[in-house]
Amino acid sequence: MTPDDLELRRATIDEILPLRHAELRPGLPLEAARFDGDDEPETRHFGAFLRSSGEPVACVSCMRRPHGGEDAWQVRGMATRGDLVHRGIGRSLLRHALAALRDARGPELLWCNARVAALEFWEGEGWAVVSEVFDIPGVGPHRTLQRRLSRR
Repeated sequence: MTPDDLELRRATIDEILPLRHAELRPGLPLEAARFDGDDEPETRHFGAFLRSSGEPVACVSCMRRPHGGEDAWQVRGMATRGDLVHRGIGRSLLRHALAALRDARGPELLWCNARVAALEFWEGEGWAVVSEVFDIPGVGPHRTLQRRLSRR
């Protein structure tokens, strides 16, 4: 798969919810993959879609949520289809989403609660761990990370 095989773009929650559910909340009801804030006007959903079929293969959502007393974007629900991980799709989609946030001229602070198993990915993208390990029931161990958008 090459970058030409994918379209990175804004998405609707309905376009990405089945993928988010399959990868992040398997075995649970579909509604378990719906997050508070998904339908808020400022929330931005992004997806990587196969050009050949329009099928979503990666997703991420960005919600306006304060962190540490500062206006911020919370990055949530990031997932790549299981058979396509470690191919750079998630990395490309995250960079696309952050560029869109930067262009929107909103908050500079970004934060997320990342699965411990994914820390290497986030740290490789310049995110810093800012919490001890904590458990999200039914999901597993996480840590909070943050970074700032670089302004061009």
